[in-house]
Amino acid sequence: MAITLGELITQIRNRCDLNSSEFITDDEMAGYINFSLGELYGLLVNSFGGDYFATSIVKNIAANGTALTTDLPDDLYKVLGIDLQISPSPSTNRITLQPYNFNERNRANSSNMSGYATQYTTNYRYRLFNQTLQIQPPAAGALELLVWYVPVAPQFDVTLPLDLEQTFQNNSNLNNWLEYVIVDVSIKCKAKEETDASLFVRAKALLTERIRNESQNRDIGTPPSVSDIYATGAVTDLGWGNAGGSYWGWTP
Repeated sequence: MAITLGELITQIRNRCDLNSSEFITDDEMAGYINFSLGELYGLLVNSFGGDYFATSIVKNIAANGTALTTDLPDDLYKVLGIDLQISPSPSTNRITLQPYNFNERNRANSSNMSGYATQYTTNYRYRLFNQTLQIQPPAAGALELLVWYVPVAPQFDVTLPLDLEQTFQNNSNLNNWLEYVIVDVSIKCKAKEETDASLFVRAKALLTERIRNESQNRDIGTPPSVSDIYATGAVTDLGWGNAGGSYWGWTP
């Protein structure tokens, strides 16, 4: 069930015995809540992957460049994977791309390689540079990519005047753990008051351990397994790009 900003602030004030005090205003507390939401979000994502909040976006890359690049989504937090679309959308004929290392950034150019992709194999690889996605080798035609990623943490709008009736977006997987936000903001409030926050600090440590234990596997019937990091995603793939396992999908 969604919770409003006003309801969350009320719970924090009740917990900290701040109902009759304006030493910490609602505006300031809303800022604390956003910081704590980001911390909770990062705890879930960085401990157990992005499946709690994963989404995707189609990005297109023009052809005929020595380095093929496209801007990453503005709300990107973590990239989960890149698919190469073999046929135009809405086809689901895709191949999973693998990243290349930074010291391989000029390998395709120096070896005069050309990019290719079939239904079962490809020699394209990708790397993230700042807020761009780079693909090598160069391609004769344009590429369509499906970028799987974790967006940034949902936040309340703290623009004044504050809207206490708002709820944050995509909150279904965070609502289970809002006790963490209440406790963490309580620590911040106690710090500003310069009063004892030790009870809340201990409670936060216990909540952190509980979240790590309870959130680590959403698919309890079939836990994750080790991935083949060199597979392209095709059923018949035996290496990266060809049956011989050639690193860049070509033979010198």
